[in-house]
Amino acid sequence: MADILLLVTSANTSSERRISPHWTLAHLKSRLEPITGIPTSSQRLSLFIAHSETPILLTPPDGRTDDDYSVGEFGDALVPFARVQVDDSRPFSAQENYTDFTRVAKFELSQEEYAKRDDTVLAWKKRNQLGRFAEIASDHDNVSNKALVEARRIHVGERCRVVEPSERRGIVKFVGCVPELPSAGTEEDDAVWVGVDFDEPVGKNDGTVQGVKYFEARKNHGSFFRPEKVEVGDFPEIDDLFDEDDEEV
Repeated sequence: MADILLLVTSANTSSERRISPHWTLAHLKSRLEPITGIPTSSQRLSLFIAHSETPILLTPPDGRTDDDYSVGEFGDALVPFARVQVDDSRPFSAQENYTDFTRVAKFELSQEEYAKRDDTVLAWKKRNQLGRFAEIASDHDNVSNKALVEARRIHVGERCRVVEPSERRGIVKFVGCVPELPSAGTEEDDAVWVGVDFDEPVGKNDGTVQGVKYFEARKNHGSFFRPEKVEVGDFPEIDDLFDEDDEEV
């Protein structure tokens, strides 16, 4: 007799398994123990088939034991895709609970200990000066926003570009404080922003912040940036159709 595909279920698992009708009940239970986590001596097997509402208990008849009674002796009840339910006969207090995670010891680490470690995301951000650990890019450490504007020669009317996340070109239209925008990491009176009017609709506004107009720009052509994000220079409008470097006309 060929192997039979059955669905094996228990309180903690459900899977399809092939069993041989030639196996003894003892051997079947030994194969089910690593699947269900229930010791062979505590397993109670019930067979559920489609045409019967009453499960069949997989127990040997009187005078027989699990060691000498084969699975195939259950006859026609053992059909493909029948379900074998494995129940634990032990008292509840003695059963292993694999789904109650409150009883599992967890690794815990305080904020202070986490901050001291050098193999964490926090340490990586510090080393790479990312997020709240980012420093203003300038020729001198701790240079103020206003000094940075002068150092980078950022003035209204200058052509400029912003390269993050991709290169965008435009004209500087505003340099100054914008109270409506956050000034984290700077002194309140030194929070300088640069307003850019882009050549293409790659911005976020029209030069207006919370109803206050700071410069004229078409819809989605304007944006505000920290000075370290803006580079001024000879950056003409990009012509996608006629690139100066093209060798063919």
